[in-house]
Amino acid sequence: MTEDDATTTNSRQLMTETAIEQQEAILDGLQGYLRNAWESSGVEVTELTEFGDGHSGHTFTVEIAGDRRGGRHVLRLSPPGVSISGPADVGRQGRIMAALAAKGLPAPAVLAESSEPVIDRRAFALMEKVEGTPWGVYAERYGHARVAESAIAALKSIQQLPVDHSGIPAESAYSPVQEIERWLPLLERSPESARNLGNTLLGSLMSSADERSAPTAPVLVHGDFHYGNLLFGSDGVRAVLDWEIASLGHPLTDLACLAVASMRHRYAPDPNPTGSVDIALSELLEKYGADPYFACWHIASSCLKYAAIIGYNLQLHRRGKKIDPIYESLQWTMQMLLLDGQSILKRGVNGIS
Repeated sequence: MTEDDATTTNSRQLMTETAIEQQEAILDGLQGYLRNAWESSGVEVTELTEFGDGHSGHTFTVEIAGDRRGGRHVLRLSPPGVSISGPADVGRQGRIMAALAAKGLPAPAVLAESSEPVIDRRAFALMEKVEGTPWGVYAERYGHARVAESAIAALKSIQQLPVDHSGIPAESAYSPVQEIERWLPLLERSPESARNLGNTLLGSLMSSADERSAPTAPVLVHGDFHYGNLLFGSDGVRAVLDWEIASLGHPLTDLACLAVASMRHRYAPDPNPTGSVDIALSELLEKYGADPYFACWHIASSCLKYAAIIGYNLQLHRRGKKIDPIYESLQWTMQMLLLDGQSILKRGVNGIS
């Protein structure tokens, strides 16, 4: 064995030992928390396994025994070493899902959650594992129109939940303009080409906001409501997942997320983890009952948001801060979202080909 081989072997062993120590810390921390919270000294937590597609953060399955609430459940943790606030406040996400599940709405039941650094110095939410299928499987059986109809039905049911029962009743609602402003710091950290196109679209949105953003009472907004974040059953959407950027805001915000997901069907061969549901935007708006004049403004706003998110994450990937090669393959999507957003704002949903 050469010196380089020995160094590589020692490095891998160290990484493995660190991963094992972290896994044990998570299992021990969750077990101790549940024994105290559930007042059940017999609770045992085992078998921590990574869960999901790798783009949803620090999500695992765990096996819990020794209590009536035992079984195979999903554990979501805040990222290590970051402030527990905003998207990293997993306890907040848990409270939102718990509020929805309590009203029989499509969200996982939450067994425990905390915004305090109680599990390996991280916030957490422990959820029941919902049995369901991704949008693609559902589309193969029922067709793309049915996927869209089911998503809209789930969205409308969530929007009927009173804000006082949303899990975040004390938070201030974002106006449509404030919703745009949330994403401008990401746009400023995007590649120059995206910044230039994005600022053009931003100017058009801001100049027409008073006329076309359709003021209305705030609702619970998921913020990333696309087909890839939904689990389906024969009866429609069974769970809406990944509530990390949820807020109170305008109801057309989440409809616009669905619209952008379907728009990305046109950008193949770029990958589309949001779900390439093949449905015309005019049909989508009709199924929801949205006025296209107002909806187009929110769709254009969502185009800006998703382009900024892609651009920001692309830069993080290139700097080695958050490695995820998918963003290198989304550069065409980033550019087209900004161009199509401008077209939709000027010419409506039929203004893109």
